[in-house]
Amino acid sequence: MSRVIGEHVDRAGWRFLFPESARELSSDARAQLIDTVVAAVSGKCGAPFRRSRHATTWKVPIANREGESARVFIKQIDPGVGPIAKAKAILRATRSEHVVAISEALRRDSFGVSRVVLIGENLDTGHQVIVANEVPGFMLTRWMNPAHSTSLAIRRAILHQLGEEIARLHRVGYIHGDLTPYNIFVTIEPSIAITFIDHERTIRISRLTINLARNRMRNLVQLGHFNIPGISRADKLRVFNSYSAAAGWSDRGKRKSLSRLTKMIRRRLRANRAPARDQTRSAIIAQGPVRG
Repeated sequence: MSRVIGEHVDRAGWRFLFPESARELSSDARAQLIDTVVAAVSGKCGAPFRRSRHATTWKVPIANREGESARVFIKQIDPGVGPIAKAKAILRATRSEHVVAISEALRRDSFGVSRVVLIGENLDTGHQVIVANEVPGFMLTRWMNPAHSTSLAIRRAILHQLGEEIARLHRVGYIHGDLTPYNIFVTIEPSIAITFIDHERTIRISRLTINLARNRMRNLVQLGHFNIPGISRADKLRVFNSYSAAAGWSDRGKRKSLSRLTKMIRRRLRANRAPARDQTRSAIIAQGPVRG
């Protein structure tokens, strides 16, 4: 991980690196953090918080400088397989290095992001690990869920702020890698603030390229194709209206973009349903003919 500046530590087959964003950590805190990571990836910290297709995440308490308990997210990324993945590993920064670099760039541009305090790579297996501080607030889905009784005024203010913040993200040149409702955290005091997490595939491109509709729509489709409790079609339109106003679109451009976005979301939903249909069909075939 020579592309990132920081302190290297080798431990238990792992090569860890504390980036500049973790420079305030004491030597004791660094040792504790490494111990916690090694324990988590060895299965000694209980069940994972989340398992996705390519990664496993633990949410683990750890003492901060004041001796209070704080929580960090430890994400272990599975190694890539195949010749293309190996070529990328040689030519590009690792995914953990990229998260450090893009997170610091986002922070410099005043976006809310989680602070990465440790990254690592297993020299034997090729697994990578990213350790980040827990972000303030709650997930967007929690604020929108009717079970939590968030007032209508606050819900609509959050949706309005979200549209504006995504537009600002694009205006500066960023495309989020996976802009789902589960990767957006919100605080409402002293004012509404948005934090974007999970930046393994977030990129920054030129302002000329960002203006291509395909790049802008990518994030809006990621966000809009989910059906979340408490979020209606009208709510999704509120986010879009806020985004288009902040982006400075004309009425004609807004109508054209909304039509394109609607079609793209429908295609995405059809693509998502196809694997489910295939799995159901396979299960029925596997059961064999019904006799009775």
